[in-house]
Amino acid sequence: MTGRQSLYSGLSYAAWGYLFLYVDFNLNNVSVLPRFAGWLLFLAAIGKLKEARRDLALLRPLGAVMALWTGADWIASWAGADIDGRFLPLDLLTGIAGLYFQFQFLTDMAALAEVYVPESPALRHRILRCRTMQTILLTVFALVWRLPSPLTGQLAGLTFTALLIAYLAAGLLLMAAMFTLRRCFQGDSSK
Repeated sequence: MTGRQSLYSGLSYAAWGYLFLYVDFNLNNVSVLPRFAGWLLFLAAIGKLKEARRDLALLRPLGAVMALWTGADWIASWAGADIDGRFLPLDLLTGIAGLYFQFQFLTDMAALAEVYVPESPALRHRILRCRTMQTILLTVFALVWRLPSPLTGQLAGLTFTALLIAYLAAGLLLMAAMFTLRRCFQGDSSK
């Protein structure tokens, strides 16, 4: 497999990984698109992309922790349980680990776009904007979810709904940017 074929494959894993992080359908309590699958796809992406961006390999332990955490949560969902919110320090640590992973991972994706698609600097900037939006929204969600809210009733529901819509819109923009980056290598994948 050539270097560009490996990049295409790795970017495919990364782009599809975001689908599992942002889209969730449940049958009863069990997710049809479990988040841990997204983390496993990110780990596979790191394996394919680490030659082009060596510091991606540093994210592998955090990705493994997140895959285990979200996998345990998915397994617990089969019994109607939820491990999120059970132990606040662990929730905070995994939240920070996931936030850092995503920030650095997207920074590296933007760097790949800069090096391998120099004719399209807008793509790099788009990925960086998506990274920043995602970081801000994940931080706000964590704070709104964990801290007592001064908002009550309908206002709190509207605030949460607005944040959720913004988060989903940011996710769709991010997935579109990742699939655009992947498409830049598509012609090389069949050689």
